[in-house]
Amino acid sequence: MPDYACETCGRAYAYELPMCTWCRTELTERAPKSATVLGVTEVTVPSVGHEDAPYWCAIVGSEADASTSILGFDHPVSVGDLVSIDTTEDVDLAVFGVVGTGVMGKGLVELLLERGHRVVWIGRSASRQALALEKVLDRLARRLDEDQLRNCQARLTQSGSSSVLEVCDVVLEAIAEELETKQSVLRGLEPHLRFDALLATNTSGLPVDELASVLKHPERFGVLHFFNPATRMRLVEVARATETSDEAFAAFMDVAVSLGKRPVEVAAKPAFAVNRALMPLLNEAVRELEEGVAPAASIDEAVRLGLNHPMGPLA
Repeated sequence: MPDYACETCGRAYAYELPMCTWCRTELTERAPKSATVLGVTEVTVPSVGHEDAPYWCAIVGSEADASTSILGFDHPVSVGDLVSIDTTEDVDLAVFGVVGTGVMGKGLVELLLERGHRVVWIGRSASRQALALEKVLDRLARRLDEDQLRNCQARLTQSGSSSVLEVCDVVLEAIAEELETKQSVLRGLEPHLRFDALLATNTSGLPVDELASVLKHPERFGVLHFFNPATRMRLVEVARATETSDEAFAAFMDVAVSLGKRPVEVAAKPAFAVNRALMPLLNEAVRELEEGVAPAASIDEAVRLGLNHPMGPLA
C-alpha cells in the first residue's frame, strides 16, 4: 500500500512510476502510517502459519490513495476503524504491575512480557517468586528464541515491596480469591500508585463494591477478569464498582483490547457471567454421575459432542 511521492512538486501516485509525470523527477516510495478497515472476518480455525486462532483478517485501505491490503490482527477490529500499519513506529507501551505469583499471576506476567510490556511483579516471598519465574520462563522458552527470552527478562522487575509499583500505569491484583485478603492487599497497594494509574482486580466474582470500599480512590478501580490460561483465553470480563469513573472503565476496556483480548462488560454481580452459567452445569454433571445416568467419561463425551464444548464438565 505504499504511495510514490515527488520531492520536487509534492505530487503523489498510488502506483509505481519511473519518475514524476509532471516534473520528471525520480519518485520516492512512502509507506503509509495508517489505514481504514474496509472489511473484516474473524478466523476461528487454526491453519499452518496461523496456529493462534482466533484472529481478525481485514482488508484495509490507505488514506492517501485507493490501494488496499490485507492485514491480520490479534484483537477485534471493525469496519471503519483507523488502524496503524506503520511497523517502524515506536510504541509507548504501558508499564504493568502484577501482584500475585499463583496460576493467574504467572499467566498474566507471561502474557504481558510476550506482548512487549515492562512488568513489575510483586510476590509474598523470594522463594515463591523464584519458582514462579522459572515456570514463566520455561513456558516462554517454548515460543521465543534466546534473544527474545533475554529481552523479556530485561523488562521484568521482581520485588516483595509495593513501593516499586510507582512506575506502573496499570496494576493487576491476582492473589487468592478471599475477600478480606484482597481488601488488605488492595489497601496496601494504593498509597504506592501514581494518581493516574489504574488498579484492577482479577477476581472471578467477589463483591466489587466491598473490594472498592477500602480504597481512597475507588474511581480508578475496576475488574479485569482474565481466564486461565491468560495467554490463550480471549475473554476478559470487565466490571465496574459503583464509584468507578467512566474514564477508568473505558480505559479498562482499552487495556483488554490492547492485550489481544475480547472484553465483555458484565454487571458487578456474584460470579459475573461465565462462572454463574458454568456452576449449574458442573453441579448437574456431578448429580448425573451420582445418580448413575452415565459414567464420567460418557458424560464428558456427551457434553463435548452434544454442546460443542472443548472439554466435558467433569474433565
